Amino acid sequence: MKKVLCLSVAVGHVGMKSDELAQNVNLSINFLVSLLKKNWQNVRSLHIKSSMGPPQRLY
Repeated sequence: MKKVLCLSVAVGHVGMKSDELAQNVNLSINFLVSLLKKNWQNVRSLHIKSSMGPPQRLY
C-alpha cells in the first residue's frame, strides 16, 4: 500500500437504514486498518462525512 496522508471511501447511500450504514462503516474501518503495517498505531484520526454535511470525528 502506498504512503498516503488521507484515504476516502464510500460506505453507503441515502436509502440505507442507519444500522446498515453503521455495519458498513465498521466493516470498512476494520478492513482498511488491517491493511496497515502497524494496524491502529498508524491511524491518527477517523472522520465520517455526508456529501453536504460537516465531518464528524469518530477516532
